[in-house]
Amino acid sequence: MKTYLNKAIAFAILLTSFYNCTIESIDSLQDQSIDIINIEDSQANTCTGISPKARMTNNGTIPFDFEIYDSSGSLIIGFYNVLPSTQTDWYSFDEDNTIFVVENDSVEDQKVSHQMENCTEINLEIDSNNLLTNAQPQQASN
Repeated sequence: MKTYLNKAIAFAILLTSFYNCTIESIDSLQDQSIDIINIEDSQANTCTGISPKARMTNNGTIPFDFEIYDSSGSLIIGFYNVLPSTQTDWYSFDEDNTIFVVENDSVEDQKVSHQMENCTEINLEIDSNNLLTNAQPQQASN
């Protein structure tokens, strides 16, 4: 009789553990693992104190000058005669509301202003029609 009682108790414990378990679809488990990966990626890309940076890529048909100004209008740096199918080096500067100017003798000056924070970068591009594209600051790639 004791053996049956022990087996009945063990069976009852086993049944209650099944009652407390839930069954989830594989889709929800895959979504959770994606979230975990995204959290890990965002933590791995944490940036601290890296100055903003900019460069210009000339995909146009004529050379361009590229200048970077701070919010007070002072020239930070200028890259002159950037030939078609080339780009400038990255240039780092202090956080600020920054003005970027591309110009040459044939095309009217093109200016954009962006608030550049630490850990951001912008690649300003001249398209095949010699016009400045609508580039936005991005998280800097270390």
